Amino acid sequence: MSLSSSEWFSRNGIECSRVNATGSRFPRHLHDEYVICANLSGREEIWLDGKVSDVFAGQVTIYNPSAIQSSLFSNDPVSFISIHLPQVILSEMFDTTAAPALREGVFHDARLFQAITEFDQAARTGDELLLEQQLLWLCGELLDGKESAEQGEVRIIEQVKQFLGEHLHEKPQLDALAQRAGLSKYHLVRRFTQLTGLPPLQYHMQLRLQQARELLRRRVHPQEAALQLGFYDQSHFINAFRKVMGTTPHHYAQQIASAQYKLPIA
Repeated sequence: MSLSSSEWFSRNGIECSRVNATGSRFPRHLHDEYVICANLSGREEIWLDGKVSDVFAGQVTIYNPSAIQSSLFSNDPVSFISIHLPQVILSEMFDTTAAPALREGVFHDARLFQAITEFDQAARTGDELLLEQQLLWLCGELLDGKESAEQGEVRIIEQVKQFLGEHLHEKPQLDALAQRAGLSKYHLVRRFTQLTGLPPLQYHMQLRLQQARELLRRRVHPQEAALQLGFYDQSHFINAFRKVMGTTPHHYAQQIASAQYKLPIA
């Protein structure tokens, strides 16, 4: 039997940890924050509001403040991300005196699962701009952003996409993008993600990497391509490129040059 919370940290009042457990339990307890979890592996049995539910890998659990809850972990290793979100975060975001009540329980929700895991990753980078965006994305998913966007908003998001495509060499600022779109930062991130499948900063990164491939195809040196696209940290460029392409920019350039050289002349 074991139970541990590892990699525990607090950033801007939001606490997050990775919990690992085997054959153990949390007794009935409560928190004064929202608790949002993403199950990474194993099976957890939760008790909430008099009901017992199983939680499996790929699922999420949501608890409102003051909800009485307990957990029983299987003998197979269980691992999950746990985010403790203060009530004031949602109250201030939506300019309300009372924190909203979220849907509560166990859910199959791939977008929310991704938002939780990417918030967890962003919090470990020290990138405050990325962390702010991921928080906005997470809150949007928590409040279930499935309502359809109006045509006017579709046009606005298209304009934001065009702006991002025209400014590949500089890191976009959410404040400036929101001002340009005439939306709050929350609604910008929510609508942009809803319509494109990625938040603005990640979408911008994909555009930069797409342009990097084009530069490498034209025999631009990887280091020069990185500088042209505003990657002043070479390791950041290499890691971002490898994550998408499965290889480094240098190796990609070599392979493309070799393939082009072997093509028969018409």
